[in-house]
Amino acid sequence: MKKTSDLIWQDTQHQELFKLIDLLKSESLSSDIFRRLDNYAENHFLLEEEYMSLLNYPDIENHIQAHNSFRKELSELVRTNSELDKETKKSISLFLSEWLTRHILRVDKKLEQFVLESEYK
Repeated sequence: MKKTSDLIWQDTQHQELFKLIDLLKSESLSSDIFRRLDNYAENHFLLEEEYMSLLNYPDIENHIQAHNSFRKELSELVRTNSELDKETKKSISLFLSEWLTRHILRVDKKLEQFVLESEYK
């Protein structure tokens, strides 16, 4: 019998990342939203990477490479943050949301499957 997910902490953190990404579309966008998102994503990625390392996850390098791609994109957004118009905010939010969705459905699901099939569940 298969369990749905033992990675509840991961799911909870993903939900928080989506909430922060949704804030990007807000009319009253605070200038620190990119930093908040960057800090939260970094903490999430570090926790996930530590978890994969402890489990000797065989696809850890590819998973970290995907995280690094997001880190790079987000870092660029933090660095170049200025007054953003409504369409730009919407576009950035959509990009980050789609990236995170693809990452969860492809890369994180592989990690989840590994955990569910391992002795670590």
